[in-house]
Amino acid sequence: MTPAPHIPGQNARPPEGSIAPGWDEGLAQYRAGYFWEAHEAWEPVWMEAAPNSEHKALLQAAIQLANGNLKRVMGQPRAAARILTIARDHLARAGQGARVDWARGEAQALESRLSNDAI
Repeated sequence: MTPAPHIPGQNARPPEGSIAPGWDEGLAQYRAGYFWEAHEAWEPVWMEAAPNSEHKALLQAAIQLANGNLKRVMGQPRAAARILTIARDHLARAGQGARVDWARGEAQALESRLSNDAI
């Protein structure tokens, strides 16, 4: 991982190719609060996933959850809420399983954080 998470407009972008693609890498980045990096790790996997598959929908949801959390960190709660809706739409097509359960939990957590921020 880079010394600090990348926040567009606030710090330098990690060097091209410095983030390994893969679900586990993205998950590690996400859990560490490296939302931009998580998106970068998941995107190549999403691009290779079978069209219209539950796996692709899960990856799209995870990418959008990373984006939503990044927008929240950047102080853009409206954008984060809009992206959360998109993530939930993808989750509705993602089927079942531990990864889907994780993503649904993260969607709920983001919604809670956004609500708490508004107080």
